[in-house]
Amino acid sequence: MSANGTAIEDASDGTKNFFFECSIPIPTYLIAMAVGDIEYRSLGERVGVITEPGDLDRVAAELEDMGDLLDAVEAYMGPYIWGNYTIIVLPPNYPFGGMENVLLTFMSPTVIVGDKS
Repeated sequence: MSANGTAIEDASDGTKNFFFECSIPIPTYLIAMAVGDIEYRSLGERVGVITEPGDLDRVAAELEDMGDLLDAVEAYMGPYIWGNYTIIVLPPNYPFGGMENVLLTFMSPTVIVGDKS
């Protein structure tokens, strides 16, 4: 979700309810959601990745320096106002495209090449 997670609650039907909040007003066309067989892994205090469970280790290793990169950008540009920054690496059947949304960047799987480039 293109917002900061605030809670996860177990529902009575065995599912989970996820709650999010974005305290900075944004146009509705910037709201993004990702749904599917995906998992999140934190890569530091403010950064993380989402992808399919079978690719999570590879994606996390490729993007493990994301927190340092965010710190470097902040040193040059100023504070990152959105809180957390997450990249979702799409499944291989989405080889093209990408979209930057508030707090969530959709990234083509073709950028994960194994050399952190």
